[in-house]
Amino acid sequence: MKYVSRSLQVAFALCVNVVVGATSAHSATLDDALRASLNNSADLAAARQSWVSAREEIGVSTSTSDLTGTVRITGNQTHADTGKSSGFEQSQYASAAITLSKNLYDGGQTVEKTKLARYKLDAESASYSNTEQGLILQTIEAYLDVVKAQREVTLHADNLARLESHVRAADARVRAGAATPTRVAESKARYARAQSDAIAAAANVQNAQDMLHSLTGIELRALELPKALTSLPASLIEAETVARAEHPSVRKAIANELSASQQFNTLAATVKPTVSLSLSASTKDKTGTAGDLDDMSAQIVFSSPFLSTNATRAKSRSVSASHTQSKFARDEAIRAVEVALRSAFRNMSTAQTRLDAVTSELDATRLVARGIVSEVTFGQKTILDQLDAEQDVNAAELRLVTAEHDIVIASYRFKAAMGRLSAVNLGLGDALPALNDTPAPVPIFSGIIPIRNKSFGQ
Repeated sequence: MKYVSRSLQVAFALCVNVVVGATSAHSATLDDALRASLNNSADLAAARQSWVSAREEIGVSTSTSDLTGTVRITGNQTHADTGKSSGFEQSQYASAAITLSKNLYDGGQTVEKTKLARYKLDAESASYSNTEQGLILQTIEAYLDVVKAQREVTLHADNLARLESHVRAADARVRAGAATPTRVAESKARYARAQSDAIAAAANVQNAQDMLHSLTGIELRALELPKALTSLPASLIEAETVARAEHPSVRKAIANELSASQQFNTLAATVKPTVSLSLSASTKDKTGTAGDLDDMSAQIVFSSPFLSTNATRAKSRSVSASHTQSKFARDEAIRAVEVALRSAFRNMSTAQTRLDAVTSELDATRLVARGIVSEVTFGQKTILDQLDAEQDVNAAELRLVTAEHDIVIASYRFKAAMGRLSAVNLGLGDALPALNDTPAPVPIFSGIIPIRNKSFGQ
């Protein structure tokens, strides 16, 4: 047809490529996308390693009570020119010492630092859960965006085909003298607008697919629309109770508050008396025998600070300020979670109501369109009336796609607002190993000095 423009051909090509590509690709469920995303995410892997680092800090907490051993070896040889003898006078000296030390009592520093490290580990666990939940929700949104965009492309393609037949029919009626060129222009105008919508829809599919591919690392095209979650709290009060206990942001804020409070005990332990034991053995070998010496010794040292330093007082004030800050942060986290939860609860209820309304609207517009087609046949309505009615049907179908998309994503967002959108809660616990099963990293000095690769958090 002469009126078919280059951009129209592009629109058809885009629609065909998207639809054909979707049907020929391997069918993928939401679970498939989530498993791929969990394994592909560098952000989640980084959060896991951050947790491992926090776990190893528990071992660092024992530094004040660990048994330590040192070896010291020295030696020299001198040549001195002296007038007492001809040539040079030589002398040699060598010594070796080994010392073992351990705090019999470190003021409770190990105990308090270990508690602090475990609170920090709890905060890292909550942070990891937050990262995991954010990734899962982002993947679900990307997945549903692709499904929605593909369905819209199909509707726009059907609308283009329908309007093309109207343009052809209008042309035929003009040639037969049964219609005016104005009717043809009206049909072509609607056709051009549908063409623009189809091009935009095809571009939206490509953008949505790119986002999903960046999250999963694999091509997933023939996607299935999942059902909305159903096992959700029916009341807002029940949901708020769950969120306060399980949401990662709240858990992290509470762990940070406990950690800040524990800083007081940790600081107090550093200024308490300590008792240490050290055992040492040494040997010295000099030129001749008069300077030779073998020595073994043991000593117990009691140490107690009796002056309060400026650094200690400043540290105490810093800990107090941090504790106060952590309380405010905890209150703010609870407030933000509760507000987001109420919004998600209302959005889910609204999405369901809107879905019901759009479904009724679509049924009504289809009934109207069928009636107008009959009236056009008997000359009671014009072709323009039919085009308007069919356009209303197409618009209602697009709104239905959006409404079905919104109810699904609203249910997942509501679950996320409660803090339960985790891999385990979605039945994907086997997608990644549990945090506690993460192996300890290999020490960077393992090839130089003997270091046992032991994890202190397991």
